[in-house]
Amino acid sequence: MKSGARCIQSPVDLSSYDPASLSILRRLDDLEQLIRGRDSGGDVVHEIAKSVLHQDQLERSRLSPCSINDILEWNPLMRLRGRRQSIAHAFPCTSTDFTQAASTPPISGSDELVPLHTQALLDNFFNYVHVKNPVLDELSTRQIVSRMCIHGLDWSPEACLTLLIFALGTIATPFSDCGYVGRDSDMYRTAESFFWAARRRLGMLLGSSSLIEAQCMLLAGVYAMCTFQRLSAWRFFMQSLACCQTFESLKAFRHDYGDRLTEAPQKSVSSASEQAIYWSAWKSERETHYDLDLPGYLFSDIDMTGYPPFFPTPPGDGGRILDAASSETERRKEASWYFYLSEISLLRLRRRMANEIKNFEPGNNSVSLPNLATMINEHEQQVLAWVHALPQSMSLEAPPEEDEVCRFVLRGHLINVYEMLYWPFLDWAIHNPLTHDSSTTVIEFATKGLQKHVDRIITNRPGFQHRHHGTFGMIVSCTRSALILLAAGQAFASAAAASRQVPCSMPIGWEAAVQEVVQLNASWEYEAPDLSRMVLILNDLWYHWTRASQHQLA
Repeated sequence: MKSGARCIQSPVDLSSYDPASLSILRRLDDLEQLIRGRDSGGDVVHEIAKSVLHQDQLERSRLSPCSINDILEWNPLMRLRGRRQSIAHAFPCTSTDFTQAASTPPISGSDELVPLHTQALLDNFFNYVHVKNPVLDELSTRQIVSRMCIHGLDWSPEACLTLLIFALGTIATPFSDCGYVGRDSDMYRTAESFFWAARRRLGMLLGSSSLIEAQCMLLAGVYAMCTFQRLSAWRFFMQSLACCQTFESLKAFRHDYGDRLTEAPQKSVSSASEQAIYWSAWKSERETHYDLDLPGYLFSDIDMTGYPPFFPTPPGDGGRILDAASSETERRKEASWYFYLSEISLLRLRRRMANEIKNFEPGNNSVSLPNLATMINEHEQQVLAWVHALPQSMSLEAPPEEDEVCRFVLRGHLINVYEMLYWPFLDWAIHNPLTHDSSTTVIEFATKGLQKHVDRIITNRPGFQHRHHGTFGMIVSCTRSALILLAAGQAFASAAAASRQVPCSMPIGWEAAVQEVVQLNASWEYEAPDLSRMVLILNDLWYHWTRASQHQLA
């Protein structure tokens, strides 16, 4: 029935809506703005999308460092390349064809190949490989290798261990050397011969759940990482970790860790070896899984849960009488365990702080950066306390140029911690225009974050030509830093060109650091196909950056 009155619809009363519904409505409004902005063309869409959050707010999903593939999709890098085809999925490459070709046994390989200078290979292994993962008892291991060389190689677990030691000792070089064992060298082919002979014996170890099985699987993974076979390495690390699950010395740590410390078997050589191999397999599997970006479960969920709740126990001398050679072995063991425990303590600290950042202001879709900065201030003090607590042999007070390999690795881990702490602020600075109302602390941490990416490249420079099981990880982290520096440079240059306030200035020497990373990838590009592709991507980005810079200066 018509009354002749005109229907006037009043605005919707939102007072009865719950916060979640209001949030959805706001996001729908933002989406409508984006759609309208898309019709008007230009890059306005992306700027609106990033301006949805309030001042100094960051989406929770952006609190942690992201992968190279994600960084390559950032708007500043896409704009730098003129929005041509996507450049994502540069890392990792797990091509089966490449892996099989690289693992083909050399023609000169022989199961009975025993080197003339086994002592040199043993020394290389314990000086340059084992020092970073002390999972073997050196004196007993030398005795095992000596017996194998005297009586000949059989199909025993001890023969497998001996061959793996020879393989690693062949490609291991001093950290100070200006070069590495290349893939086309005789030494590399010899190392492959040893490794292939060891692989033929690994199958006979499977399922024994013995200490030597875990040790052989871990060392096989270390060798695979040294030769950039990351997928194979991950499988070896996983198998080593699986072996450790039945170790008696670890059962006391499964529950009520704090109440069982005094009950746990701490002193025997076997329990110390079991704890050491468990820790090495754990951290190696975690790092490799992250680098490979494997499906199945999110690394962030695994990573944030922390490491095992105990520290591995350094082995004692077992009452042995030490001669001069044994004393040198003990000194080497002491140095390696100082490094090992220092590294583990830093990794545990990093995981705990990462978990606190991830869970900051729970229940909110975004995080207040000024509030987060208060917690980061506390974390900085904790990191400094760790640095000051390091033993003298691991001190990071000296310049990086004076580092031996253990301090070099520790310093790299420390920069990873700082990258994580400053990441939210640097991510926000790159993707959001800062104004004079922004918190000075936010700007300060963004500036520190930029500087740490330059520091990472400079700090890792001594290891650019050193082959070890962390080389590929170093290349990836330095490449990530180079891409972030390019993204920041492009974002800040665009802001300045639009007469907007630039959040922070680029660090001194950042362009030279980026060029060093281009050369770093080029020097290893024949070791892995993803490095070859990254060389092309970096060269392309660098070319467009230099052209854009010249245009802006003109």
